[in-house]
Amino acid sequence: MNKQYKRYGLLGILLLCLIGGLFYYRSMRTENIAIVQKVKVIQKEQLQESYQNDDMMITQKLTVKIISGHFKGQQHVFKNTYYQSQANSNRYFVHSKILLNNPKAKKSLAIIGPKRDGILVFTFLLIILIVLFFLHKAGLKTLISVAINWLLFIGALLLATRWHNQHILCITIILAIILSLATLILVFGYSRQTLIALLSTLISTFSALLFSVLVLQLTNNQGIHFETMDYGIQPFELIFLAETLLGVLGAVMDETSDITASLYQLLQEKPNLAPAQLRQSGMNVGQEIIGPLINILFYIFLAELIPIVVLYLRNGNTLFFSLSRTMTLGYTQTIISALGIVLAVPVTSFLASFLLRGEQA
Repeated sequence: MNKQYKRYGLLGILLLCLIGGLFYYRSMRTENIAIVQKVKVIQKEQLQESYQNDDMMITQKLTVKIISGHFKGQQHVFKNTYYQSQANSNRYFVHSKILLNNPKAKKSLAIIGPKRDGILVFTFLLIILIVLFFLHKAGLKTLISVAINWLLFIGALLLATRWHNQHILCITIILAIILSLATLILVFGYSRQTLIALLSTLISTFSALLFSVLVLQLTNNQGIHFETMDYGIQPFELIFLAETLLGVLGAVMDETSDITASLYQLLQEKPNLAPAQLRQSGMNVGQEIIGPLINILFYIFLAELIPIVVLYLRNGNTLFFSLSRTMTLGYTQTIISALGIVLAVPVTSFLASFLLRGEQA
């Protein structure tokens, strides 16, 4: 009972610290933030473009009060024009918070966009509390792992940008190795489980990637439209391989960790298992994981695909053309990830059957 009270007390202190941090963040803001007090529609115009897509352009008159920044406490009136589809514009309501620019004169004030970071900060803090409340020490390790991975990823992006994307694949390979090592050490500590999961993850991931690169080179990238990547960032192929590497790494690391942990626990309960029996147990565990993992990756790909396919179809393109320009990259990434997931099962089972037995000895 004392441990339970201690845990609730620590969570209460953490909650107070997070709330205090949120209020401190709000008090330190220097941006010009306004809250909408009145909204009036002053104009509506029906639009139709060449592909017979209907839309409506609506102009609002917004009366706002500035609640932070240099002009705090002052009122201002803006005109905001948005489209009913809201594809690249925003509609504002009473009590909406908006972010303004930071000019020297009040007359130069203009709307930048909606203020959304408050919701994001609140959601982030809520997730932290839930993870710590239900997972305790494991949750803390998870949060630390996420923070480390995020910082390493940001550092790799800055380095790649500084080098003008010339060495982005090499940077991503080094990043993948460091991320795997840091994450698995936090999960398993310095143990043979870490070694097994790390070796299995790297072998399976890079084997799948190398085999895929070989196939793409032999087929001369036929049917792969690298030019359809978001924002047209170059070099297309290297960036595609870099993002594929990180995608495969996440799925494979999840699988190798599960298999390694399951075999370790099995060996604790039945220490007399032979290597062949342990290897077969790993294969059985892997066979149960393969299907859900591949399906999850495919569902994520489909969910990301829906908006762009709808956009292609609404602009008069055929279904075949739309899918050929939107599915190829995601579908190829899914296949490469599936290959890595399949390879991870025998690799992890083989390594675990010998290295875990050695630990028992």
